Amino acid sequence: MASSDSENCLSKGSIQEPPSYNTIAPYAPPVTQPPSAPPPELDSTQLKGVPPGLEYLLQINLLNVKEKFKVSQGYGRSFEVLDSVGQRVYQADEIVQCCGPIYNTKIRNNNGENIMEVVQNCECSCTRKVKVFDASGCPIAFVILHWNNLVTHLSILNSTEELVLLIVGPGFHTNIFGNVCFEVKSRDEQHVVGMIKNESEQFVVSFPLDLDVMMKAALLVASLYLGNLIHQKRIEVMRKTKGRANHGSSI
Repeated sequence: MASSDSENCLSKGSIQEPPSYNTIAPYAPPVTQPPSAPPPELDSTQLKGVPPGLEYLLQINLLNVKEKFKVSQGYGRSFEVLDSVGQRVYQADEIVQCCGPIYNTKIRNNNGENIMEVVQNCECSCTRKVKVFDASGCPIAFVILHWNNLVTHLSILNSTEELVLLIVGPGFHTNIFGNVCFEVKSRDEQHVVGMIKNESEQFVVSFPLDLDVMMKAALLVASLYLGNLIHQKRIEVMRKTKGRANHGSSI
């Protein structure tokens, strides 16, 4: 039933006008030199409105997300989140449960403390909503995937579910095995303000230095979610290819 619903959604999405996607040149904002180490805990009065653990994002405008191999019961893929000089800032682990959420990732700091949790509970609709929670369980952002045959289209919403940014890239039926770029655009689509690049099996996320820290966190989550979607699509394609090969050899 879920696959049928998805096909119906894709078919509807192909009729609707999607956001434009036309990369002219790779976007790369000037990379600021990060401090030599993540900053110590700061007085909360100095960082009013910044969830604990996200303080370091205030000082940077680029993140690298690299998968690392980890085999542990109850966990899926694991990732290191690095700054522009290769220092680990966070670690992200996909949580796999038999009756759990469709997608669930916990993001921890270098001390192993949870700073964010990402949850997608249902996929039986024409959109998929991913909720981003801080360490206290309060929602800080939402990432929404809109099904469309032509492009990959995600919306980034703030904690009050107001649209802030768009992410637009090529559709999942192309470029899932190679390098690909996703543009981060203003909500009116008039400005490209960042980029999520999937290259050499890692994601490079760039954004303005003065971007709201919750939106920086949401773009990090969006890159992890995009990576999961691409990974699942690759598995689907390889299964179909293997199935056709096995069918052909049995004839």
